[in-house]
Amino acid sequence: MSSLETIKRSLRNYLPTSVNIDDFIKAEMTLAILEKCKPEGDPTKAYLLLHNYSLLGEVVCDETAFLLQKVHRLLHSCSSKMNWAKVLENYRDAQPEFCLYIFTEKIEKGSKVLKFARNTELAVEPDRVDVYFDYIRNHKEEKHFGYAKGGEYSYSIKDKTSSTVYSADVKIPDRTPQMPVSPTPKKIRKKISVSTDELLASAAEMAEKKPDDYCYSILKSNTLKAVTEGNVKSANRLEIDKITNLVGMVGSGKSTLMKVLSYHLAKADKKVVLVLDTVSSVLEMCSYLSQFGVSVSPVIGRGGREKYIDQVAKAHEKYLQNEYSKYLTAPCIIDGMAKNKSDKSSAPMFGNEPCRSLMKNKKHYNCPYMDICPAVRMYRDVYTSNVIVTTVQGLAAIRLLGDNKLFLEYVLEQADLVIFDECDKVQKTLDEFFTPSASFDKFRQNAAILCSEVMNMDTEVLESLDDNEKEYVDKLSISVRVCMAVRNAINSYGSKWQTILSRTFSAEILYNSLCKDNKGNKYISDKALAHMRRVTLGMDNDKDIEYLMMLVLSQQKESKKLSEAFNDWLTDNNCKPDKTFSDHIKLYLVVAAFDNYIREISDSYLFLPYERKTQQELTDFLSTRFTAQQKILPSSAMGNLFGMKNDPQKGLILYRQYAFGRALMDRMPWLRLTEEGQPAGPNVLMLSGSSWADGCLQYHVNVPVKYLLEAEEWKRRKIAESKMIDLGTAIRVSGSGSEEREENLTEVIKKIMGTIEAELRSEGKLLMIVNSYSEAQTAANYLNRLLSNEKTVACMCREADEFDENMILRSEIADFSDHSADIMVAPAQAIERGYNIVDKDGHSAFGSVFFLVRPMEVPDEISSKCTKLNGFLERHCVLSVKENAFDRAAKLRSEATRQWSLMERQGKMQLSSLDPVMKLDVTASLFVLILQIFGRLCRITDESKPAPRVYFADGAFRRSEKNTAGYDLLNELIDYLDSMIDNKETGKIAETLYQPFYEAFKKGVEKNEFADISDDIYSEEEEF
Repeated sequence: MSSLETIKRSLRNYLPTSVNIDDFIKAEMTLAILEKCKPEGDPTKAYLLLHNYSLLGEVVCDETAFLLQKVHRLLHSCSSKMNWAKVLENYRDAQPEFCLYIFTEKIEKGSKVLKFARNTELAVEPDRVDVYFDYIRNHKEEKHFGYAKGGEYSYSIKDKTSSTVYSADVKIPDRTPQMPVSPTPKKIRKKISVSTDELLASAAEMAEKKPDDYCYSILKSNTLKAVTEGNVKSANRLEIDKITNLVGMVGSGKSTLMKVLSYHLAKADKKVVLVLDTVSSVLEMCSYLSQFGVSVSPVIGRGGREKYIDQVAKAHEKYLQNEYSKYLTAPCIIDGMAKNKSDKSSAPMFGNEPCRSLMKNKKHYNCPYMDICPAVRMYRDVYTSNVIVTTVQGLAAIRLLGDNKLFLEYVLEQADLVIFDECDKVQKTLDEFFTPSASFDKFRQNAAILCSEVMNMDTEVLESLDDNEKEYVDKLSISVRVCMAVRNAINSYGSKWQTILSRTFSAEILYNSLCKDNKGNKYISDKALAHMRRVTLGMDNDKDIEYLMMLVLSQQKESKKLSEAFNDWLTDNNCKPDKTFSDHIKLYLVVAAFDNYIREISDSYLFLPYERKTQQELTDFLSTRFTAQQKILPSSAMGNLFGMKNDPQKGLILYRQYAFGRALMDRMPWLRLTEEGQPAGPNVLMLSGSSWADGCLQYHVNVPVKYLLEAEEWKRRKIAESKMIDLGTAIRVSGSGSEEREENLTEVIKKIMGTIEAELRSEGKLLMIVNSYSEAQTAANYLNRLLSNEKTVACMCREADEFDENMILRSEIADFSDHSADIMVAPAQAIERGYNIVDKDGHSAFGSVFFLVRPMEVPDEISSKCTKLNGFLERHCVLSVKENAFDRAAKLRSEATRQWSLMERQGKMQLSSLDPVMKLDVTASLFVLILQIFGRLCRITDESKPAPRVYFADGAFRRSEKNTAGYDLLNELIDYLDSMIDNKETGKIAETLYQPFYEAFKKGVEKNEFADISDDIYSEEEEF
């Protein structure tokens, strides 16, 4: 059988030089995959098979699934609809006698349809399909990682307080680093099976090594239960096979189980990866496990280390503990060798060491000391540690320095077990991580700083800038004009498209709307319209259209020059549109030109010198393309899109969808397949206290619960004794307009001041919940004015906020029990989980919580809609293994598009008007948020202390008495909990998780109480 190179050589002898052989081969490989999956499939949609969608729905485990996973990597450039159209068109234009496939056009149901078939008269390399499949099966990506040889190099040092960049020179001797490399990837992972007696024995060992450790006592007092077809019974063994979902209420010992299991498996020389919520918790876990002799190391980002030092530094300690300092404060070898550093320059900022940016003759080289440099020790320790601890972002994005592969790839190849703590939050974080967004208005404001610096440069310095940097600055300098041109075009040309423009949109969406309006060649020929689209995409050349695209972004208002050029183009194409259609063409051209402008900025930024790259929202958005991750994960269900939203307050918001993020967790074992299609990734254990919330699109984990972890009975009784009180205020904070919101918030506080003062006389501190940091500050300031008896209030703030004595940093709230304040005000999303705020005995520092607002996310946020879409598809889009891969992919894409459109339409609707699925999602999401915040009070170690108290203060928890069809959250929560507890199949799971909360809630909150005010709109203006 021939090889791929033989086929290429043969084809070069026959095909004209104008044919790109690589693209020709890609086209035939893609069509060969379509032929295998669905011979009668539409070749124009063959790109749908290149998105790894076989991992979604019922997972397909066969040889075809393996092939689809391989072509997802190999033919990734053809997965774009636009790129595939171009590749397929060029293939069809080639000489058919040398093509593996021939095409015919047929009329079906009144529409023209393209068909393809194998060329039975092929004379050149007729067995090429077998060669293609063999190449696909065995293809491995080559990675090159070269190091600086002996000689003179330079590197840049950014000033910490300004954008000034200093240069340093270094002479490096010739040496070859002995970097660790990944061993041969592991095959199918064996099931992990551990008895409860074995876990208790390991916990006892831990207690012997550290007598004050609590793991043994907690593990012994809690109960592991197995779930089989809805039946629950005690289990004496924990088995983890591929993916295992274990749930348990707050205080049931999930974190304890994770620690003991890690210790137990490390003794057996297994490779375990723990995925935690924050960097500080990662470092604390490493410090904890190292006390027991476990070989453990962290994997965290190189930037932000100064912030991490502040988070783990202990009060009154002069030095950082060694477990932290060896990773956070290690020096750079190269910087110590520098010979002519400026007096004003210092060591590189943590994370900006020249590991990959040693400069010589305008080329970058890698540091040859990576094998011994203490600054990158954690990336070497990955290869030798039994337990690796990281964050969601670390798992998804960090690259190892040795073989320059993603840490994620290493985990897929080498880990025996990956444990995801708070897995429901992890899946939401992953969905949002791969759907980044950025404000173009903020970017143009930041661009002013760089443009100002360039304008103030001396002529000599200005002339020394390389061509790419000059082009980048030139693009930045017109950002204001471009921004205004787009905003004005939307306002001037989009009057009849307001429905479209009020949602997320893209040039493709506008083009499809043009085609719909032009049905039957009403205004212009379809051919002319398609040609215009191709030119805007760079697939065809047309000077007239290119001139129009240049003009539409060069002015804020339509000029005479643009009007004349546009009318000439209409005349040339025999187009006689009405004003509306004419305006829509202009708007399409503006948005398409803006797409190209963003793409050009992105390309220019990627090739900037390292020292000129800045950490800004849009530049991060432009430079983060997740190229390697896209080849591993299934694509976004709607395709990897680029779009925008015109927000009246925030301006132009840009977004991208790169991948089906949650698949990194709930499909991890299948992200590597054997040739037979069997999972070859690590086993996964998912832990959470609220991941079973049926109907919640963001937090419900669509993996059957296999185990329950139940807390001691006295803890469950104490939680069930909690007092839940509806304060019955008629003042509505949530849902009110921005002007009234702050006033309503203070009015609610004033109204319930008696209850607050009574709670201050009770045991435990108070937690006040709002929806944003600005609301937290407003509430704290007002409370401090009203309070007497030397009681004080602290509001949570971000690390970057201006700090004063009435604030507490988010990273420091775990120590709030030692804080002088009696009340903490915090945004719901910032405190819902991840922090055990307890006293020295492990009991919750809080005795009560007041919900001053209804804790809702901003419903129209792009990232929120994306994660809801993924949750909807996992729950409601049935993809059967009986369907072929092409039909599954087409069905997924169609259902995703339909649901996205529905969510766009319902973004501003009244809660009571939402369709049943979306209304249930609102209720379930609110339940999860309230439950998790309630969980801050449920860390109970002292049975003698009072049970937690929960107060619902915002009038928006209730509906209007005049609107009996309105949305009443407290009523909805009662109905939601009833439905979960009463469910015959899964009721036992809900009972174990939520029965104590359920009992307390039903005792304290009555149904059918109404606030005598109008219903609100499903919209929160505050941003978390």
